[in-house]
Formats: sequence, structure tokens, C-alpha cells
Amino acid sequence: MKKIIRIFTLLLALFLISCTSSNVEVSEEQNAEVVGQATKKIKPLKYNQAEYQKAFEQRDYSTCLRMLLYKTKKKANIRDNLDLAMLYFLNGNYAQASVVFEKTDALMFDALTKSVTKSVGKAVVNENIKEYTGNVYEFLLVNTMNSLCYYLQGDLNNAVNQLTRLSDLKLPEYRRLYGEVLVTEGLDPSVKEDLTDGMNSLKSYNIDSSVFTAELPQKPSEKDLYKESAMARYLSLVLRQADGDKSQVDSDSMVLKSLMKEFDEGDVKIPSDFGRLDVIALGGLIGKQTERELYFPSKSTFFYIPTGVSSFRVLPVQFKFVHPAYKKTSTVKGIDVVLNGVGTKKTVIVENFNTNLEKSVKLKARKEYAASMRRSITKKVSGIVAGIAGINAANEGLKRISSNSLAHTLGAVGFSALCESTIAGLSAIDLTETADIRQGEFFPETVNAAGFTIPAGLYRGKVIYRFFDGSAVEKEFEAEVKEGKPSLVVSSCIK
Repeated sequence: MKKIIRIFTLLLALFLISCTSSNVEVSEEQNAEVVGQATKKIKPLKYNQAEYQKAFEQRDYSTCLRMLLYKTKKKANIRDNLDLAMLYFLNGNYAQASVVFEKTDALMFDALTKSVTKSVGKAVVNENIKEYTGNVYEFLLVNTMNSLCYYLQGDLNNAVNQLTRLSDLKLPEYRRLYGEVLVTEGLDPSVKEDLTDGMNSLKSYNIDSSVFTAELPQKPSEKDLYKESAMARYLSLVLRQADGDKSQVDSDSMVLKSLMKEFDEGDVKIPSDFGRLDVIALGGLIGKQTERELYFPSKSTFFYIPTGVSSFRVLPVQFKFVHPAYKKTSTVKGIDVVLNGVGTKKTVIVENFNTNLEKSVKLKARKEYAASMRRSITKKVSGIVAGIAGINAANEGLKRISSNSLAHTLGAVGFSALCESTIAGLSAIDLTETADIRQGEFFPETVNAAGFTIPAGLYRGKVIYRFFDGSAVEKEFEAEVKEGKPSLVVSSCIK
């Protein structure tokens, strides 16, 4: 009997403790941990770059997620977080995707507001060694994708809040800090001075540095700035109305009309006794930047710089400059939405992220080319000066031992080796010059949409994704349409 009483007392204590804990307010980190525990646990897989790339090429997002979890379990930067959040999204783990998007958003906003004016112009080291603050469209995309994550969890309020943060806080700050810096002439004044000094120093070696600027990428203009997210505006229009908020209908419609020629303002109005079914489809996979390498003179020729040593008159020198490049391609041929009992509609493109990537490259290519010029010239001139000094010093040493035939013979061998190593060292400098082509790799190529104004009810349908390689993928959906309000279906086929 005493044993039963003890057990009962223990159970009662545990019950009281659990009731007390439920009234304690948890921190954001604790809440994130609870959300993570509530979702399906994913076992990390040891990261291997070759295997990860293979999984990426095969669109095996589950393996990519497991490997990236292993890679980032100790520390994740903005670049890794972008991919991790999108991989959670693609694997249907919207709660955990939202946790990572929130973290990434904070990291990006902090990096932008604190360091963008410094990091854009400075060019002490390669761009890809600096902290990655995100490409221009990614800064706004994190909130848009997070809004979808909240919506897909049934949390309409937080879905709208993400869009409010984007429009009221981040977008104005982004335009003020990021846009203004990126369309300016480019480099920080001190960096410009270093570049000018380096160019002038080449004249003493009879090198015409004016040819370097012939390949300078075109200066970006205002049209290259990513000022608005059409996807965010579209979601704002649909989700706010679904939440009963029509305060921004006119402004969202006006902006969408300027961004989307196919946007029909009439679709915003829902007739009485009807509802609205909107389908948003994320299709394809965003393209990738490449590195453009330029050699002066061409790769098969060199500048020849005199050393002052008769036995070794010249040093062959070449300059390598780099900048990011992107050639826009498309994999998505078209996306259709079939609504059973209603009909089929071709979707229209709300936003093309390949276009966003192309603009991003145009914004930074000129600055990164100029920064690459500064780095390469500085390193090469330093190498040339050190090389000439070393060769001349070695030559003087040879003269001093010229009377000793054996020592002179051995010294001559060493002298030739020094000359060759100097040439090799100058060439090796080019290997350190690389462009910054980092980006989030798992975003969609296009975001498409189609809408149906229909009576309230339960509907079934499918989204058909067609690709230029001849393949097609069908994604089924079911949605309830309510009278007087829009309902949103979110579909994706990122391949």
C-alpha cells in the first residue's frame, strides 16, 4: 500500500511540475528547439564535397540536407544557412526551414547595415574570402520564403508579419545602404589610389596598363538594382486579403502591375457568392554564376621586364584579372494548373530569379574587376621587385666567386634555379586570384501563378511542370475555397 502511495505522490508531483512549466514563457532559442523536436528528426551524413556535388547534380535534396546538417552542426555562415533553409523547405520540413530563415535574416541584416559600405569597396583580399552577406535578391528573398513556410504551417499571422517586416523595415534600409553604394563608381578612395599607383608603377617596366581597362565591365545603372520583389508583393496581396486585411490592396496591385505585364487588377476583386483559388508554383532551379578570367597579354604571350642582368635579361610577366559572370538560361518551358471540373490555365511568371541573379552580377562585376586589378597588380609588382632584387644579388655573388671554377659552376646552377623559381612564383600569383561566385544554390528559377474565381467548395487539381529537356512533372493538390476570400496553394518542383 505504501508503495502505491509513493508512486501516486510521484505522479502527482510530475503532473504539478508539468502544469507549472506550461505557463513559463520560453525564449526564442528554446522555442526553436521545441519546433525542431516536433518535426521529423533527420540524421546527419558525413560531409563529402564530391558526394555532395553528386547529390546536387542528381537533385537528391535529402542527401544534400543530411550532409549540410553535418557540415553546419558546429557553425553555419550566411551562405550555408541559405542552402540549409531551402533544403528544409524542399524536404517539406517547413518549421525547421522557418527557424533557419529567421536566423539567416538576422545575420544578413546585421552584416548589411554594419559592413556593406566597407565591404563593397575594399579590396585587400579576394572577394570570396570576405564574409558573405548575400546577393542582392537573397536579402529580400529570405522573408518571402519564410512567409511561405509560416503559411504552409497554417500560421497566416506570422506569414503576413514576414512581408510587413520586408516592406516596412528591410526594403527601405536595403535601398538606402545597398543600392546607393552599388551604383556608385566603385572602389573606396584609398583603394583607387593604390590602383592608380600600381598602374603608374608599371610604366617603369614599359607596360601599357591602359589595355587592362578595355575589358572593364559596363557600369551598372539604376535599372540593375533589385528594388522590389514581385513574389513578395503577390503574396502580400493574397495573404493579407485571406487574413481580412485589404489596406494594401491598391499599393500591392499598383506595384505588381509595374512588375508584371500579365497582372490583371480585376482578379483582385472577388464577386459576391464566389471565392478565389490562387496557385503559386516554384519551378526549376536557379542558374549559377561563373568566373570570367582575363589575361594580359593573352595566355600564350607575356610582358618581358628587364632585370639588369646580362645573363638573364628579362622576366616574363602576365596579369590575370577576374570577375563574376552569368549567362541567363532557362530550364522551365511552362507551368499549367489543372483544376478538376473547372479547366486549365497557363501560369504567368511572377518573378524570375535567373533575372535577379543576372542583375546581381551586373551590379558587382565592374567593382570586382577593378578590385582584382588592384590586387593582381600589387602582388605582381611586389613579386617583380623582389625577383629583380634577388636575381641581381645572386648575380653579384656569382661575380665574387668567378675565380673559383667549381664554386662558380655550382653557383650558376643555383642562379638558373632562382631565375626559374622567380618566373614560377610570378605565375603562381595568378592561382590566388579568384572571383566571388558564391550564391544560394537551391532557390527556384521562376515563381509562377494562376488564379481561378470560383464558387466556394472543395477542389482538387494538379500543377504540371514542363521542362526544355522534354520532361514533365505533375504535382497534385487539394484546396478549400471560401466565399469572399482567396485561398492559396503552394506547389514546387525544383529540378
